[in-house]
Amino acid sequence: MKTMISLLKREFWEHKGMFLWTPLCVAGAMIFVFLLSFLRGHALFGARILGRVTTFKEDIPRVGDLLASMYLLFSGPLLIVMAIIIFFYCLGALFDDRRDRSILFWKSLPVSDFQTVLSKLITASLTVPVIFILCAIAMSFLMLMIVSIALTTQDVYVFQELFLNGKLYLAPLQLFATLPVYILWALPSIGWLMLVSSWAHSRVFLWAVGIPLLLVFLVVMLNLLLGQNGDIKWFSNLIVGRALGGILPGAWIEFEHVPLASFARPSGTGVDFSNVLSVSWQTMFSLQLWLGVVAAAGMFYLTVRLRRWREAA
Repeated sequence: MKTMISLLKREFWEHKGMFLWTPLCVAGAMIFVFLLSFLRGHALFGARILGRVTTFKEDIPRVGDLLASMYLLFSGPLLIVMAIIIFFYCLGALFDDRRDRSILFWKSLPVSDFQTVLSKLITASLTVPVIFILCAIAMSFLMLMIVSIALTTQDVYVFQELFLNGKLYLAPLQLFATLPVYILWALPSIGWLMLVSSWAHSRVFLWAVGIPLLLVFLVVMLNLLLGQNGDIKWFSNLIVGRALGGILPGAWIEFEHVPLASFARPSGTGVDFSNVLSVSWQTMFSLQLWLGVVAAAGMFYLTVRLRRWREAA
């Protein structure tokens, strides 16, 4: 256990810029732009909100409830950045130390290849998402306060409705509750990227992206040669989507063809995060999910084996 904790710490400190400073800088930039939209620019988001002040004054409790239940939508762009960080981290996780030959040093330590690969898998699937989710929650809350203060300047006081609304405190817990679902759906993509990282001698990105696209292209050409008009969308979703797109938050909505209307609030306006959580957990009964987990386990095994054979890139 101590060895694994040390390995996880090593991954964090080696990639501190990606894992910590990137989300903080992106969150800071988003907050600055968001604040700027309220200070100037009639066509910006903040001006459009303040332009509906008259409507807000008519039903302040409803406005407070809407803000408390939907403020985490501000975190969407930051979670997209998280997927990009995980993608490039996995690509370099087992390739970089072969490229600079530091693998010879790490193999001299009393740490097995299984432990090394597992630590990188845990980092990509758990450590990075937790850091980004914490940053996303803090950023979204600050944006919510900016909106509330801006409304206060227009005599719309929503602070009481906000802080007495349980959804304000429940939403972050619901976001964290989707993390196990995200991890399971992301495992095939993480497994594929790490497998390529442990195998490729060079141009890791091209191999990781090119092989799934090439398979889809070959299937398309085969259909044309055989005169078939079969729908290959399912195949492209299976190969490209599961191999590369699983690390995107909410990718299971596309994989399981979940209608977006199922996430709507009872009033028909906005998103109900309790529905998002329940629908997300329902996908845990999907055969596609568990077949992906089995495939990820196979790729993890191959990655460990390749780690033993590959000395340097």
